[in-house]
Amino acid sequence: MFLYELFALPESRRKMYLRSKLSSMNKIIKSLLYLAAGMAMTTCSSPQTKHEKVILAVFAHPDDESSVGPVLAKYAGEGVSVYIAVATDGRLGVTPHAGIPAGDSLAAVRTGEMKCAAEQLGIHPPIMIGMHDQLKMHEGLVALSGQLDTIRKNVIKLFDELKPDIVFTWGPSGWTGHHDHRLVGSVVTEAFASKVWTKPMALYYSEIPAGSFPKESPLLLATVDPKYLTIKVSVTDKDYNKAKAAWLCHKSQYTPETVEQLHQLMRTTEKGVVYFRPFEFTGNNSFFP
Repeated sequence: MFLYELFALPESRRKMYLRSKLSSMNKIIKSLLYLAAGMAMTTCSSPQTKHEKVILAVFAHPDDESSVGPVLAKYAGEGVSVYIAVATDGRLGVTPHAGIPAGDSLAAVRTGEMKCAAEQLGIHPPIMIGMHDQLKMHEGLVALSGQLDTIRKNVIKLFDELKPDIVFTWGPSGWTGHHDHRLVGSVVTEAFASKVWTKPMALYYSEIPAGSFPKESPLLLATVDPKYLTIKVSVTDKDYNKAKAAWLCHKSQYTPETVEQLHQLMRTTEKGVVYFRPFEFTGNNSFFP
């Protein structure tokens, strides 16, 4: 409306018109102010957004996570995004107390047990790579090589997709000397060292310090001199309890009594500290610098 038309109106209608226009302008101004405030908050907060930390553990069998269970529980409880990848299906892990024959049925049970363990630890559902327990060694070199190649490809895919900050796996001894443990740890190391990854990550081996294991223990586990174990992670009773609850999920492998014995042995050995050996390389360019 033009100005001369506005003043031509009766006073009552002129005031009504002006009130309606002022109301519309106020709404527009408020909207602009809200928009500006929102943009300012976005601009100020985005640089403070922290990168989510990611841990990826890669082991051979469902139940191998028990070697680092308290550590996985600890970091998951602190908000770290924790994943576990299991290379084999555990189909040959027959035990007298469970009475489940080797094969698909046992593999399915052990997958369910691994899911239960992940829930108890508070980590992401397990990533089951699904290779044959014992990696088809009995079928010969070709079958074994095929299994290892599939594991390698899956591990590289996980590195690319999950972009972990930290990777856990078995060291050369695989704790118990089990060939699946040793081979899986070797494949993970090979994949890790195959290139410089876009996002930096570090590889660590779960190890037991020499001299910490009770001499009277019936278990034969490989140990490593403490000087090589430069990473020491403190864990609490809460972490141990979560790890024990996860261990109890593996009913096809352990009785509750066995879990209790192994749990107490772990606590006695570790004394609240879990040790890791880093994968390292030297910056020297000769053998005798």
